[in-house]
Amino acid sequence: MTDDSILGIEKWVLDSPEAIGEGHKWVYGGRFYSVLFTRGGMFRGNHIHPVDQHTLLLKGKGKYVSKVDGENAYHELSEGSVFHMPAGVPHIFLPEEDSLTVEWWEGDFVVEKYDFPEFTVEINNRVKEFENKVEGLKTRKK
Repeated sequence: MTDDSILGIEKWVLDSPEAIGEGHKWVYGGRFYSVLFTRGGMFRGNHIHPVDQHTLLLKGKGKYVSKVDGENAYHELSEGSVFHMPAGVPHIFLPEEDSLTVEWWEGDFVVEKYDFPEFTVEINNRVKEFENKVEGLKTRKK
């Protein structure tokens, strides 16, 4: 027996700071999968994929916002709901409370940056506040 699992699940270090949450990823059968913990009040996404994405909300509450014909479309998610995001649609996930999701894509995980500044500017300020508090705690321990 080795330490390698059949799925090859590994910690996924995203471009997002620790304040957002954490994730794990694996590839199976040509599809990319992830399990993501996201803190309430933060965000995931803020991009576009060239393939369809599916999200199963295991725990928590939140919404996806997508850009359709230049307008924001809101999609509420509750525990147990599965949401399908078509390829090429800009989107962002906004958890209202700490959330756990399983996501999978119809291929590899590829993103093109997109920005929903009406959400991200305020959230990025919260991320900076979080990081400053963590840094302050680390400094006090020394």
